[in-house]
Amino acid sequence: MREIEMKARVSNPADVKACFDNLAGEGSPVYKDDHYFRLPGSNIQSMRIRRYDGKVELTCKRTSSANGREDNREFEFLALPDQYEKAVAFFHALGHEDFFIKRKKGWEWNVGDAHVELLSVNDIGTFLEIEILLPFDSDDKAADEALSRIAALMERAGVCDIEKRSYREMILEKEGRNGIQG
Repeated sequence: MREIEMKARVSNPADVKACFDNLAGEGSPVYKDDHYFRLPGSNIQSMRIRRYDGKVELTCKRTSSANGREDNREFEFLALPDQYEKAVAFFHALGHEDFFIKRKKGWEWNVGDAHVELLSVNDIGTFLEIEILLPFDSDDKAADEALSRIAALMERAGVCDIEKRSYREMILEKEGRNGIQG
């Protein structure tokens, strides 16, 4: 899938939650534990293992971003919940190394084809993330239209502090790492 996403810092989480509860019904609690891997010497994540809702999801993510907009190509599949350690060993056997851990906790909603999450991320802050998934072969016009709908939802929630840095950058900065050294 092609994932079009924006995230913004939130200073008023209770107001944002109330907005989306009113718009889409009571939000569902969400907790995601993401273990990222990279190829040695790289400062970009290459693989991810996500644990959430009793599931284990393995993802190869090709990320690009510009001006606060992420446009990602994701290739993913589910594994059995007890396969987490085997998945880690598999990525290591492929030559990938541990990179960083991202933990998200908060609320989620679906507003039409937009997936909305209000999340506390590690110890770097609270964020509103909105994404729309498109087919791999969708054109840039479809991506721009999705981005416009995302921006309208952000505005409706009163959120305007778009975060242009990736979570990776913010987490590694907080940990005092530049992304190259382990």
